[in-house]
Amino acid sequence: MFRSTQRYPTLAADLALVVVAFIWGTTFVLVKSALQEIGPFTFLAARFWIAFLALGLPLLGRLWRGERSLWRNGGLLGVVLFAAYAFQTAGLRTTSASKAAFITGLSVVLVPLLAALWLRQLPRPVAWLSALLATVGLALLSMPLGQSLVVGDGLVLGCALMFAIHILLVGRYASRHDPLALSAVQMGVVALLSGAVAPWAESLPARLSPVVWGALLFTALLATVLALVLQISAQRRTPPHRAALLLTLEPVFAALTAYLLGERLTPQGWAGCALILIAMVMAEVVERNG
Repeated sequence: MFRSTQRYPTLAADLALVVVAFIWGTTFVLVKSALQEIGPFTFLAARFWIAFLALGLPLLGRLWRGERSLWRNGGLLGVVLFAAYAFQTAGLRTTSASKAAFITGLSVVLVPLLAALWLRQLPRPVAWLSALLATVGLALLSMPLGQSLVVGDGLVLGCALMFAIHILLVGRYASRHDPLALSAVQMGVVALLSGAVAPWAESLPARLSPVVWGALLFTALLATVLALVLQISAQRRTPPHRAALLLTLEPVFAALTAYLLGERLTPQGWAGCALILIAMVMAEVVERNG
């Protein structure tokens, strides 16, 4: 995909991550409606099994011939991705969706911190400033001020940590493997783990309504297959801290989607969107001017 854009490889990668953020942001209403009829782990299991079958079946030969490192690295990505969703699901039982959205967005700050401490890839100062602006923007957009913390907030913080680790690991492994094969392996791992947990954590539905099927197909084919392949491909060209920054557009797109469906942002929310966009532009301009 990105080999044909030799003149602007970084721009193409950045745009791909914006598309990923857009897809993830627009799934909020669908998933919220589906979870009224189906448990979260059952939903995750069905979503990732559909995604794995859609992507994995055409790649069976490639996966079968894959090196051990593909299965090892893809398996690790899958475990981390499952942990992120598990923390988020458990946390949402005791905290609000708006607070969870903000805390999950803290991954934009955790990525450069972990990169500095773990991978020894100290970002430039603009990355820290951009991350700070994006975090403040997420706070204004997603979390009313003055609310107290609950146990679920700590669990969602674990989700943010897992997403940050996932972004860093994708940055490390993306260039080593076929992005399609790597995506398929991690999808299969999430499907297996979610399917193993679901019978113990919740009651299985007797049937699935058209609303649930619609949400499953949309999230499986677009928010999972397409989005994860785009993310892995894009992170071959984009450093982890900027990938995390671009992915903070997810709550912005979620807010815009809700606006089109009748919800209205407060002035505080629009200020948050503006700060996130300023942080992105600032990081991009400084990066290109070197």
